[in-house]
Amino acid sequence: MLEPDPHMAKRLRVAAAASPRPASVDEAPAERMPFEDASFDAVVSTLVFCTVPDPAAALTEVARVLKPGGRLLFVEHVRAEDPRLARWQDRLEKPWRFVGDGCHCNRDTVATIEASPLRLEDVERSEFPKAPPIVKPLVRGSAVFAP
Repeated sequence: MLEPDPHMAKRLRVAAAASPRPASVDEAPAERMPFEDASFDAVVSTLVFCTVPDPAAALTEVARVLKPGGRLLFVEHVRAEDPRLARWQDRLEKPWRFVGDGCHCNRDTVATIEASPLRLEDVERSEFPKAPPIVKPLVRGSAVFAP
């Protein structure tokens, strides 16, 4: 597991130690993963690409560490398709970044994945239950690394 924030990495280590499955936690940013090329069959991200400083670089790193045919499985809140809500996301993005610990609520993560070295396989749009409206739009899906 990868977590750049030392406080959250500490919490993740506690959770990993309580898990019946072996897991390790590395502290590093998604844009500079401390893993060899083609190391993994899959990368799973949950609410990551809204927060990383450079999502395009992070997706390039995901492709680098995936084996050919490896998959990115993701769940992300994203820019709204509804133009009115998207305008509100744009207006509130800066204050939300402070409240949401760096989250950019108006990022079009699907477009960023499409522009990356990964090939988008499927995307399902829904809503994040019990979330404020500006972070309610949600996508889940997969992308494959096919060099």
